[in-house]
Amino acid sequence: MQVKDQLNKAKSATSVTPLEAREAMLGCFVTIHGETLKRGAMLLGEKLSDEETERQARASMRSVMGAADFEEPTAASLTSAKVRLDQKMNFSKAPQDLRDVHDQVCSMIVRKLV
Repeated sequence: MQVKDQLNKAKSATSVTPLEAREAMLGCFVTIHGETLKRGAMLLGEKLSDEETERQARASMRSVMGAADFEEPTAASLTSAKVRLDQKMNFSKAPQDLRDVHDQVCSMIVRKLV
């Protein structure tokens, strides 16, 4: 899964480009919200593969960012997308420790932009 590879790169010591940062943030969302997306699909009688879950997360991020910001992300547009996606996924109801780790990883990704 490409987005999880980018997430691993973002967790390393190297800087990341804006597109790598976007993919890393998608990796964080797939990791954190993937099971929620899969459970939601099951309630609708569908089953999502990992690839379909990644496509759903990508479509959600594109919708909250808009096409221009999605194609040329900035630190501000990624930070805003994170807040809006967390709201969309009702993440405030998740355990605090999970929210803290998610916030830390997304903040680290944005800080590493070159």
